[in-house]
Amino acid sequence: MERMLKAVSKKALFLRKAFLTDFIKVHYAQFGEDIILKELIEKDKKEGFFVDVGCYHPRKFNNTYALYKRGWRGINIDMEEDKIALFELARPGDVNIVCAVSDKRERLTRYRDGRFSLGSTISDNHARRTGADYETRTVETKTLTEIIDGTRYQGRQIDLLTIDAEGMDYAALKSLDMKRYRPKIIIVEDHHRDIDAVVETDIYRLLRDHSYYLRSWAFYSLIFLLPDADIVREREQMDQ
Repeated sequence: MERMLKAVSKKALFLRKAFLTDFIKVHYAQFGEDIILKELIEKDKKEGFFVDVGCYHPRKFNNTYALYKRGWRGINIDMEEDKIALFELARPGDVNIVCAVSDKRERLTRYRDGRFSLGSTISDNHARRTGADYETRTVETKTLTEIIDGTRYQGRQIDLLTIDAEGMDYAALKSLDMKRYRPKIIIVEDHHRDIDAVVETDIYRLLRDHSYYLRSWAFYSLIFLLPDADIVREREQMDQ
């Protein structure tokens, strides 16, 4: 009888571990970037500040929605009015801005291959490479520093900066005053497939020059940290 009870207990334990073990079931970011952020950021950091360039949708493929649910707030930027209208509906606690971002003020062509498309761009090179059937219009760009300076977050250090700008990622990153805003974590899109190619990019060199190190890589997303970022778990902090 005792042996039978042990066998039943063991079977019940295995069933519980197989089917009832708690684990992360949902992510909102396209490549699970928000799950990586959950591992990086201190659990008690409830009120952080993010900036999302090329924010696309308030929930779908969004790197900051899980943080928004946790209590974080910030600035969402996209050059398409329809996309920002969704943020106004779903995330009224954020500052939601229609604007194209570049490293200088200029008038550029916006290429869009459909309403709510993932592929909208102001990069001529990117548009030519994809070969999509774009509709075009002219937009005026601003720098990221200029945009943030015009909000209630002026001068506040950024906890998380995420950039997905379809060929304009480096220009958007370069347009930020790194001394004033000094993001603690940066997620930026890059399509290279080999680490040797990544470390030769302008994005990698720029961030290394500002003392960031590459902590993670989620498909197209490079995730950089400041060595002394005070929002990351103690195990992540480095002296460099």
